[in-house]
Amino acid sequence: MKTAILGGGITGVTLAALLSEKGADWRLFEASSRLGGLCRSETVDGFVADTAGGHIIFSKHQEVMDFILGALGEGNHHRSPRKSAIYYRDRYVQYPFENGLADLPPEDNFACLAGYVESNYRRRDGEPAPTNFREWCLWRFGEGICDKFMFPYNEKLWNVDLAEMSSCWVAGRVPDAPVEDVLRSSIGIRTEGYSHQSTFWYPLEGGFETIVTKIAGRLDQDRIHVGRRVTSLEFEDGAYLVDGERYDRVVSTIPLPELAKIVAGVPDAVSRAFRGLQYTSLASVIVAIDAPPRTDRSWIYFPHEETGPFNRLTHLSNYSPRNAPDGASSVMLEVTYRGELDAGEDFQRGLVRNLADCQVCEEDRVLFTKVWKNKYAYILYTHDLEENLATVKSWLASRGVDLLGRFGNYDYFNSDQCIKAVMDYVAALD
Repeated sequence: MKTAILGGGITGVTLAALLSEKGADWRLFEASSRLGGLCRSETVDGFVADTAGGHIIFSKHQEVMDFILGALGEGNHHRSPRKSAIYYRDRYVQYPFENGLADLPPEDNFACLAGYVESNYRRRDGEPAPTNFREWCLWRFGEGICDKFMFPYNEKLWNVDLAEMSSCWVAGRVPDAPVEDVLRSSIGIRTEGYSHQSTFWYPLEGGFETIVTKIAGRLDQDRIHVGRRVTSLEFEDGAYLVDGERYDRVVSTIPLPELAKIVAGVPDAVSRAFRGLQYTSLASVIVAIDAPPRTDRSWIYFPHEETGPFNRLTHLSNYSPRNAPDGASSVMLEVTYRGELDAGEDFQRGLVRNLADCQVCEEDRVLFTKVWKNKYAYILYTHDLEENLATVKSWLASRGVDLLGRFGNYDYFNSDQCIKAVMDYVAALD
């Protein structure tokens, strides 16, 4: 059984590794000049940058953790406690927001607590979850938390009216804090949310991409084709022609809108469904600072427009002691956008001013900034997404094309979930 793997991100490379363990025949095709996908990293003048935002290693699945840390090898990872926060009106609030209400001004604390309790009563009375994401936020968190955090943050992240989004994606991703915990947090008794992320790991050297390169390094390099953009996928007599070469199985991990460009014989209705798959893009910006870190925090959320266009700041030099030269530090800024973004010098200078205004660093200690753009970063959960996806996936399934990965399967997966999906897929093969 000869398998063509389209895409050399963490999903495609993991699939190649697990197929190799089964003795299967495969070829991997990656359009760019190197592997990694959304997990790529670069080192600039000694500063490590993850080019698609700050990533961490964690998972609810022990077999995934064993796979990742085993690939990195003994001693090549750094463990950290999660120390994240939200920057709110010139102060830091514990993350998640509902677990840090005591950090708010008293009147904001009360508004958030009252709204949360009211929404909790409505849910207990059987009020169903809305399908509209904006209304879902109110249903789950109440008006206070929504007005002060959920609405501004998510509008900044998604770049759309939240009413245009479905709530289907939040099930299982946003833990429901017990009302008792929120009450405790409001009066200053610390509670911990998202406990599965309370500790995380990160490669000691080379950034998050090291995971991909370590996995790929064990593979037969002659089967890996980088800089090779597949231009046609045809079907013939129960087999597949990938750029004219015959395969028994095709597994696509590339974004579905890109797959649509190469698949032969797509019906009009399916083409329309492909075009209906929307996404949000991301600019990641490394800011290299000629000074030690000012904090031991992991990452910070910035919900309000007045603090700048970035929605998240990662203290990347805190992830590993080798992510920055001695005596220096770095932060990664994430700016989401739809369509085009002018990320030139004026944009980057503005970000540095924003950081100085928020007392993250001094402008004159910034050594350089650099921007990487990622066209496909977040799946945009419009109300017609499920219908469009069902049409696309049904047709591809009828042709026998298998789908894996965040944008390959169009599901909001973190890297660990991508790996787990590959494990499940390979385990189910004949």
